[in-house]
Amino acid sequence: MKKILLLLVLICITTISCTDPYALQTNTYEDVIVIEATITNELKKQEIKISRTFQLEETEPRIETNATVYIKDDLGNQFNFIEMDNKYISEFEFQAFPEREYQLFINTSNGRQYTSTREKLTTINNLSSVEASVKNKFGVNGVDITANSYDPSNTSKYYRYEYAETYKVIVPYWAPDSLQIFGNAEYWDLNGHIEYAFTQHQRSGESKTCYKTEISKEIILVNTTSSNEDRIKDYSIRFIGQDNYSIANRYSINVRQYIQNLSSYTFYKTLKDLSASGNVLTPSQPGFINGNISAIENKNEKVIGFFDVSSVSEKRIFFNYSDLFPGEPEPPYFYDCEISIYDRTKLKTLSETPFDGLTYLVLNTRQGKIILYQREDPIFKMVPPECGDCRTIGSNVVPDFWQ
Repeated sequence: MKKILLLLVLICITTISCTDPYALQTNTYEDVIVIEATITNELKKQEIKISRTFQLEETEPRIETNATVYIKDDLGNQFNFIEMDNKYISEFEFQAFPEREYQLFINTSNGRQYTSTREKLTTINNLSSVEASVKNKFGVNGVDITANSYDPSNTSKYYRYEYAETYKVIVPYWAPDSLQIFGNAEYWDLNGHIEYAFTQHQRSGESKTCYKTEISKEIILVNTTSSNEDRIKDYSIRFIGQDNYSIANRYSINVRQYIQNLSSYTFYKTLKDLSASGNVLTPSQPGFINGNISAIENKNEKVIGFFDVSSVSEKRIFFNYSDLFPGEPEPPYFYDCEISIYDRTKLKTLSETPFDGLTYLVLNTRQGKIILYQREDPIFKMVPPECGDCRTIGSNVVPDFWQ
C-alpha cells in the first residue's frame, strides 16, 4: 500500500505542471484521505486501513486516527471497527455473504464523513491449484510459480492475486558464542597500554536458522473477458531466478486469489498501468483516479481508495531446492560474507585500514558492525551480522504453517 500511496501522491493533484521539475515539492502538496478497504467471504476479523497522502520528503504515510468506522448491510446489520496497530479491525468476526449489499461509513476526528457505494460479494470461485516448475524466461533459468482457476458459471472474469513467500535462511558463518569487550574505549593508548577483556557468551535463542517472509508489492491482475471460458491456466504469479538465495533451502508461497467486479478491477488496473510506466509525469498524465468512496458533505473533495467486497481463496505450496534442481549447486548467499581478520596485539589509529587492529576490533564490535566467527587468540575472525546471526534477516520462530 505504501507504494500505491506514493504513486497516488504524484497523480492525484490535477493542477501540477508536468514540465516543471519542481512541481512536486511541498508547496504543491494536497492533503487527501486514503482508504484501503476489502472485506471478503472469510469468517474473520476484517481490516480497513485509513491514512493521508504524504509529502515527497516524507517516507511513511500518516495514519488517520480516532475515526469512527463501520459497515452496514442491506438487512440493517452494522459491523463496527476499532482502531488497533495502525489499522481498523472489526470488533467481531464476520464474513460477506452472496446477494447481500454492503456499504462503508467513515467519520473522521475532524468531523468529515465518507461513504462508499453499495457493493455485493463477487462470485465464489476457489483457486484450483498453485504449481512450481522449472522454466527459462527471458534467458534466465528459474522457478515459475503459477495459478490455475476455473469458473464453470463464467461469472468470475476479473482476478487479482497477492502472495506471501517464506523461506529458510541458514547463515554460512555461524558461531555459538558472541563476543563482549570490556575496557575504557574513550582513552585509547596508541602504545597499546590499555587492557581490554575479551569474553565469550553463549548466544541465547536460535541464531543459525531463521525464516524470512516477504509480501508481494506489485499489483497482479488478469481477466478472462476475451476467452470462451472463464479459466485461468498456468498464470505466472512469481518467477524466481535459480541464483536467488530465497529458494536455496526450503521455500513456501501462499497465493491468495480475489474475484473482483469490473469497477474494482478497473481501479487496480489503472494503478498498475501508471506504476508500470515508470514515470507518471508525462503530458498524458491522467490526473485523479476515482474510486467508489466519496465525501458526504463535499462531493468535490478528493478521496483515494476503493471499498471492495471480494470472494477470496488461497493455496500454499512448499518445495526444496533439491526437488527442482537435483544435484545442482545451491544459489549463493545474498550477502557478501567477507571474513575480517583482527589481531588484538596490534593497535592502529582510526585513519588506517580497518583490518588487523585492536582499535577497529573494539570499535566495530561495539557498534554491531561485526560479530564473532572464530577466535584463536590473539586472532579474531569476524563477519558481518547478516552472515553470522540469522535474526538480523528474519525471525527465529518457526511459522505455524511450516512443514
